[in-house]
Amino acid sequence: MYLINVDSQTFTCFVFLDLVSAIQNRGLGCGLTQNRMLVTTVSISFIVQLALVYVPFMQTIFQTESLLWRDLFTLLALAGTSMGLHEGRRRYERAAAASASYAAEEMA
Repeated sequence: MYLINVDSQTFTCFVFLDLVSAIQNRGLGCGLTQNRMLVTTVSISFIVQLALVYVPFMQTIFQTESLLWRDLFTLLALAGTSMGLHEGRRRYERAAAASASYAAEEMA
């Protein structure tokens, strides 16, 4: 049996979901990779989060422990699922906005 550091896992989960939220808060017309500053910031934040959890001297400073690979992949799957659901919602909203503007043009 192994001991899970729930604090590190919870901390990492919140950070990953916040990064997904940051990506999803872009405008409807903005593609996933069009905002390079956002992509750069989220990428750096992701790498720093992994360093906080896996680099020994940072573990000491931030009082974290390494996550098992299984736990890390579970957290990545959770964040990926959240992102996929948000992207699906955004696709629906774009289609609804496009059909609404098409209907308005037809009436004119």
